[in-house]
Amino acid sequence: MFSSISLDNLKRIVPSIFTESGSSKTSDKYKHISTANIVNGLLNEGLVPTWATQCRTRLIDKRAFTKHMIRFRHIDARPTQSGLFPEIVLINSHDGLSSYRLMAGVYRLVCSNGLIAGNTYDEIRVRHQGDILGNVIEGTYRVIEDSKKMIESAEKMSTLALSNPEKKIFAEAAHSLRFENSSMNEAIEPVKLLSPRRYSEINKDDLFTVFNVVQENLIKGGVRGYAKDANGYHKRVRTRAINSIDQNTALNRALWSVAEKMMALKGA
Repeated sequence: MFSSISLDNLKRIVPSIFTESGSSKTSDKYKHISTANIVNGLLNEGLVPTWATQCRTRLIDKRAFTKHMIRFRHIDARPTQSGLFPEIVLINSHDGLSSYRLMAGVYRLVCSNGLIAGNTYDEIRVRHQGDILGNVIEGTYRVIEDSKKMIESAEKMSTLALSNPEKKIFAEAAHSLRFENSSMNEAIEPVKLLSPRRYSEINKDDLFTVFNVVQENLIKGGVRGYAKDANGYHKRVRTRAINSIDQNTALNRALWSVAEKMMALKGA
């Protein structure tokens, strides 16, 4: 059994999902349906929320309409032998700038890591028009099949050992995704992304573990490096966690795609 989030806790964590009307900036074609109604509809299908967040904004008048992300898992779901759960990722906002987005996800029990399917997997978008609830529920069952395919890929990755040069290549690709156009590009060495955060991942060379180590370092931040200040002196720096829903989603999807390309190169 696993822990789910109650509706009362969702109100505290992501109050924007309970907004009862759309933003005044939405068009006449926009049909508002509160994300809370979608949550209740998915609950009736046996899908329960396990994690949620919403974007931060300093503008009080935008807080009720801000973008939010919720992860769902079927109430009867049980982890695989490697501790993986299939999940559904739902993203929406009530400002008229985002349709309902549904993506496949996988939750890794050992490190509380939420993964999102790569760009080769279908993303289902439901516009704020017509039978929104029915279309979202229909879409979830298509996405569940993709999450099962993700787990199959993850299991294959777990059987593929990477050499040190291959791990370095993977880290360099991930580094480019995160820092290519960032001031931290030269400050953070790609090899730093290969540093595990827990004892159980030390000296493990399989692709899935390497992928998770790199993903966690990128998303959660805290990776240390050195940069030059305005006077040319070296100073210690540390990466920040990614809190943006769009950036988190884009990076997660791109990184999963890199992992699957590495898997293909290894002949799996």
